[in-house]
Amino acid sequence: MHPECRRPDYLPMLTDQELISFTEAVFNRHAIDFTCYEPKSLKRRVTRAMNIFECDSIHALWMRLLKEQGLINQFVNELTINLTSLFRDPRVWKRLSSIVTELAEKNDRVNVWHAGCSTGEEIISFQILLKELGLTDKFRVVASDINSSSIRQARSGNYHSMKEEEFRKNYRLFNSSGSLDKYMTVGEESLQFNTDLLKKVSFVENNLIMNSAPGQFHLIFCRNVMIYFDYQAKKKVLDKFYDHLFPEGFLVIGFFDALVPHIDKERFDFYDLSNKIFRKN
Repeated sequence: MHPECRRPDYLPMLTDQELISFTEAVFNRHAIDFTCYEPKSLKRRVTRAMNIFECDSIHALWMRLLKEQGLINQFVNELTINLTSLFRDPRVWKRLSSIVTELAEKNDRVNVWHAGCSTGEEIISFQILLKELGLTDKFRVVASDINSSSIRQARSGNYHSMKEEEFRKNYRLFNSSGSLDKYMTVGEESLQFNTDLLKKVSFVENNLIMNSAPGQFHLIFCRNVMIYFDYQAKKKVLDKFYDHLFPEGFLVIGFFDALVPHIDKERFDFYDLSNKIFRKN
């Protein structure tokens, strides 16, 4: 057990002022901005991290972050929550087939950004989609996330075998005549996707709030990433996406992001509202 901490016998209590002071301190020292996260959600996740790191107070957690080099990265990884799956919401991916084909017909090269790529299931889904359409070579794909361990897993294309049933079900709903076995090898406890699916994907660490976008894009995915952002953060990220989409480029968001009321109809066409797909005017 770390000398600064002990595992509490109860879930540590965290006041609003403690949370504000802590997030400001993290920002000032590490330039990582959690001040824009929805407070109730952030409080739950910081409290969970305190328990994981065996800290019975926010002060004890801060002392560890000050003294232990690299612990801030583990802390960030604990705070970021992954809401993803292979071909999650299969009807979205069916709709994307026509959009991807249209983009390929209109452009010599198509730039795609998976913003907040999490553990990579969405990237693999997209690469399978491109492969089945015969369009892999026309697309340049960038995947980013703030969570370094998520990026490592995304690069590996390796997942626990407990996800096999869910992956197969979603893929069948996307392509009833296809076979997922063409793309992955099933082991005793793991699913390993073919490495050639990811060889043309560029992975980068990127903080959506703090960092600039990694280029200009025809298609941006940001699904179930902004669910925990407050209004100002959502607006800031939407402005960034608008600025870094080519004219008539597409933005795909998650069903749980609650962004529709914040999307300006003067800037984005509600291309397919049921699937949360928008097109830059």
